[in-house]
Amino acid sequence: MDNGWIVLIGGAVVLLLIAPAGAVPAPADVLVTDASGITTTVETSAREQEISVANPSGVDGLAVAFNATYLPGMRPDFADIRFVDRSGTAIPHWTENVTDGAHARVWLALPANATAITMLYGNPAARDASDPDAVFLFFEDYERGNLSRWSFCGSSAIVQSGVVRDGAYAGDINVSEPDLRHLANNRVCLANISSGPIVIEGDFRVSEFGRWCGSGYLQAWNETDRLYAFHLRNGSMQHYDGTHRNFSADARAETDTWYHVKVILDPQNATEDAWVDGEHLGQAPLRFADGAPVPAGTVFTDVALIGSSAWASGDPHHFYADNIVVGRFSPVEPVLSYGGSS
Repeated sequence: MDNGWIVLIGGAVVLLLIAPAGAVPAPADVLVTDASGITTTVETSAREQEISVANPSGVDGLAVAFNATYLPGMRPDFADIRFVDRSGTAIPHWTENVTDGAHARVWLALPANATAITMLYGNPAARDASDPDAVFLFFEDYERGNLSRWSFCGSSAIVQSGVVRDGAYAGDINVSEPDLRHLANNRVCLANISSGPIVIEGDFRVSEFGRWCGSGYLQAWNETDRLYAFHLRNGSMQHYDGTHRNFSADARAETDTWYHVKVILDPQNATEDAWVDGEHLGQAPLRFADGAPVPAGTVFTDVALIGSSAWASGDPHHFYADNIVVGRFSPVEPVLSYGGSS
């Protein structure tokens, strides 16, 4: 077929009919045939645009950002864009930072070794199909206003609108019992998240540093052992391997200050790297909380945010979090751009 693809979605056969290059027809039908042979029209699409991929990665499902520019015939809000690979298989995407009729930042779960994909568009009636949960291993911007994405939430974890990094809501993990080394945590279970390197990224802020620690932690588990990958503690940016260690003596942490933190955990090479506000803090051996080295190839099954604090008096301490993303990592970063029109 010269002007279409056959796509499998949820066991159904989807026929995508695309207009020839240069044509400006009415949107063509997208037909779905279910297992009983019944065919229905579920969507339309009139145009396509090739997207070239430079520096292709061997990591399948790698979340890659693409700066999409508005094209004639596209909905101004980018709600009609869809993506497929060379075989016609749908590629999950999530659209953010849209400027109507101008540009949008689009995240794609890019197939391994892809050198080109296709963007479909041109349906004025299409609804936004972007889905961050389909693109990332885990995503949380708290804009749902609840903690439903988390598999476990400590009793002191809430969603609030008073202190936010972006959007209308943020997470608030507070500890309200003075003089107790009490842990309140959110944890998300992610099956086999670290069969390869992963990146954990988000915005974090603490209200006060406590008597012993008073901080916010990023933690990873491998079902039995835990690893404290990063924490804001007593004015420093640290990790913990049986001892609190600064990533850098020059990297200081302040209260009531948002920091954008990025941590790469590489269980294959047993190393971790940390960045804060785009600055590389350093690399450290990957070690569990008891100081034991993390064996190469260890699989982490879930990630947690921990609020820990102890103090003599005053108000509860807070660990705020927002825009949390966990994704696969590749040292090769693909670059996406519009190619020639198809």
